[in-house]
Amino acid sequence: MVHHDHAGHDDTGQNGTEPAEREGGTDRVDAGDVPVAVEFQPANEVEQDLLAATSTGSTDTFLSTLLLARVLLPVAVDSAPGSRPGEPGFVWRTERLDGERYVVVHTSPERLTDHHTVTVETVLVKFVQLIRCWPEEDWSFAVNPGTPIGAKLPGEQIVGLANWAAEVGLGDDAGAEEPVAVEEPASRPRNAAPPVDPNAPVVMQKAVAPSQLAYYLERGYDRVSGFVHRAPELAHLTTPAQLHGGLGLGYPDSPFARDADEIYVLRWPAHRPSLYRIPYGGQNEDAMRAMEGWVIERFPFRGNGFAPGESSDVIAEFKVDSARLPHGSQLLRISADGTERVIATLDTDALVWRQVGGS
Repeated sequence: MVHHDHAGHDDTGQNGTEPAEREGGTDRVDAGDVPVAVEFQPANEVEQDLLAATSTGSTDTFLSTLLLARVLLPVAVDSAPGSRPGEPGFVWRTERLDGERYVVVHTSPERLTDHHTVTVETVLVKFVQLIRCWPEEDWSFAVNPGTPIGAKLPGEQIVGLANWAAEVGLGDDAGAEEPVAVEEPASRPRNAAPPVDPNAPVVMQKAVAPSQLAYYLERGYDRVSGFVHRAPELAHLTTPAQLHGGLGLGYPDSPFARDADEIYVLRWPAHRPSLYRIPYGGQNEDAMRAMEGWVIERFPFRGNGFAPGESSDVIAEFKVDSARLPHGSQLLRISADGTERVIATLDTDALVWRQVGGS
């Protein structure tokens, strides 16, 4: 799950003047001073695209942009000179953010100096090369922390993203980038963090087969199971055909048709995120074991945590086992002309789907 991060951290001690304590190549990071409100200025085209993706809540666009980008990766002081991720002598530099160990990267020298108060040596690497060499699944990933284009990913999802990138043929040739050292200015404004509600639940979405509509509308069925996705990541899929292709709904004997006039979807807030697991696995037992997963599903299931769509979109996929839908959940109809309409909402007190308007 991508978590957009706007909380500022740096690699100084609490007084902001001394380098953080190092233990085995790891920098312990403490929170910096309260940011001064300034307008954020992207330093390059990659950051412009990341900012646009963040503004619209499009995680797939954010990840797709990263997959094609080069990033500045700070290296540990005891790393072999000139070494790169995956090469002998390379030592990963990690930081402590919110009590967890992170590998932190930046998309420009400006973002690097936003985060560090001392000179830092880096290597410029392709993001796909970085994730192919990911060192530890229990280490998390952060890009541009403390900025409006900051995000965090758990290590297990980085591993899944690397597998997906390899599957679709994204190359990871390193190129000939040289290490970069950046001097931190004596004083500088920090970017303000836009207000966010950390307690707001993520809205999930699931396509509903036509044969299941009566269970919800006529029988008051209030559960959801199977593969589901985060609704904001699907906002650009506005027709039945786009959802069909983006989510890989063209499997054998599928109840969904690409040329359908309409498709129905459920949307609901996920108040208990632990119910929604990343479905690592494969299409047979050997593939499941290779992924160290727990799910076996038929084609086109990938088992890497991402929807088996036909495009280059990166859409996170989750699996839930018969979870009860909360009060106010919505059943929507999405038409071929791109319009959508709420046709019913769930009333859990009466255990009935109350139809909206003349639906």
